Amino acid sequence: MTSVRQRRSHFMVIAAVAVVGLILLLVFLSAPRSQPFDGLQVTGSARFREQVVNALVLLRGKSPSAYEIVTNHVRVIRQARRSGMHLDLSAPTFELANPTAYYSLTWCAGSIAHDSMHSKIYHDYRKAHDGALPPDARSLQIEEEKNCIAHQLQVLRDIGAPIHEISHCAEQDGTHADVNKDGKYDWDDYRQGDW
Repeated sequence: MTSVRQRRSHFMVIAAVAVVGLILLLVFLSAPRSQPFDGLQVTGSARFREQVVNALVLLRGKSPSAYEIVTNHVRVIRQARRSGMHLDLSAPTFELANPTAYYSLTWCAGSIAHDSMHSKIYHDYRKAHDGALPPDARSLQIEEEKNCIAHQLQVLRDIGAPIHEISHCAEQDGTHADVNKDGKYDWDDYRQGDW
């Protein structure tokens, strides 16, 4: 016959194992996951992955030429604190912030299209110039940003985005790319943003 003390000890062991198991399960469920989709890796929370995949499906169905640019010039779409295209990685990676991803499905899709155009311009330049890096001049960066805005604007129209999103995009002039007078991006401002 077991004593009260032994039963209490068994109970404590079982409770401790249950708590550790619950903690491990929560860590497992909350850890960012990666999901393949048409040659892309979508990495982030389950909600993020669902939003991005739905945006990609929207692009594929309503703006196939933009979708082709995405699948040819982006390899990873990753949930991050701020949005931006990382072209210098072996797999071109679009980091997408929650405010941009979750603003709306159409805005998420347009943002993916916008940054995929940055990747296309960068890689097309390198291909045409024997692998040389594009110049880091202010006027060229603003022109590149204008091209990406024009592409995003067309995509927003193609996918049936609401008029306020189309109007906001149409109002952009490329100077929001936050380039200093010396022609370099202001990375300190970028690191503090959450867009």
